[in-house]
Amino acid sequence: MFEFDQYRNVRKALPSAETLPSHCYTSPEFFQREINTIFESSWHFVGRTDEISEPGQFLVVDNIVGSALVCRDKVGNLSAFMNACRHRGTRLKDQADRCRKFVCPYHAWTYGLDGALRSAPGMEDVANFVKTDYGLVSVHLDEWAGFLFINYCQNPPPLVDWLGNIVTVMKGHRPEDLRCIRRMEFDINANWKFVIENALEAYHTGSVHQSTLGAQQSRSIQTNGQWDALFVESELNKSISTLPGEPQALPFISALEGMSCKGTWFTVIYPCTQIVFSQDCVWWLDIRPVSVNKSKMTLGACFPQSTIDLPEFASKVEPYFKRWSSATPEDNQIVEAQQRGHQSASISPGRFALSEHCVHRLDNWILDRVLAG
Repeated sequence: MFEFDQYRNVRKALPSAETLPSHCYTSPEFFQREINTIFESSWHFVGRTDEISEPGQFLVVDNIVGSALVCRDKVGNLSAFMNACRHRGTRLKDQADRCRKFVCPYHAWTYGLDGALRSAPGMEDVANFVKTDYGLVSVHLDEWAGFLFINYCQNPPPLVDWLGNIVTVMKGHRPEDLRCIRRMEFDINANWKFVIENALEAYHTGSVHQSTLGAQQSRSIQTNGQWDALFVESELNKSISTLPGEPQALPFISALEGMSCKGTWFTVIYPCTQIVFSQDCVWWLDIRPVSVNKSKMTLGACFPQSTIDLPEFASKVEPYFKRWSSATPEDNQIVEAQQRGHQSASISPGRFALSEHCVHRLDNWILDRVLAG
């Protein structure tokens, strides 16, 4: 399963390449290798700083590597910790909220928002027990323009190196000014790769989204760093953030220039985060593998604060919600059909269309790590 020769045709140039074999989407052994060689060492998007802007607010991040808490303490500092008590490993929190301290529901060990152990009832007479030795386990946390990322490994590469030139390419969208106004959660019965692959090609839009988005055309761009993107050009002065036929509802981001004025960037920050930069808004897909054939996806909708402040925003944002609530289930249904097709029989690899350039590069990025591991 991990011999290079099995993937020789995937490694070919796009016009001659084949798709990944079925076992890459159905094998528990292949999935475990992905965890070990990709997810344990990658940077993972977890949310926006504006979602935890007040002291005591925290996010719960359930990743295949482990659950984490991302919180803001009383002086405004951001930190990330493993979501497990240091006594016997009990999970501390199940969902985002606000608190003054983290209290273990099992034996009431209590931690400050800085992760320090404040109270450990019943441990007073235990030999050589020092509270400072039993704070919550830290997780590496960094941010780019309000987007928060964590990394579980001991010595991760700098986030700025991982992101590469996405920072400069998307500068005109002013992501630091965005505010997340809604999250939508989806449970998907499909391997994580099917979900992110579908998000990285416009080849399917004319069929899967025939009655909603309609056909779209995309082109490849050059990137450096651990990211890729396809660019979908739109009609003059019209965003694709709403369904065709809807009037242009909200203003474009004022600082846009060059290509960004003319269309939408569908990015992937490897391994499986998509941030979509459109002319009037930004949305993200946080895809998290649960098992070899199950994934969880969060869609976050972001708008500039200046747009949110418009008096008519509440009504004019509705077409955007309609677009996401219409197209996203269509995508989820088709990748679940893919999973069922691969699960029912060991089918032979197919061929890539030339428009599936991002999918081909993603699959080879995965093989670079899985085969090396």
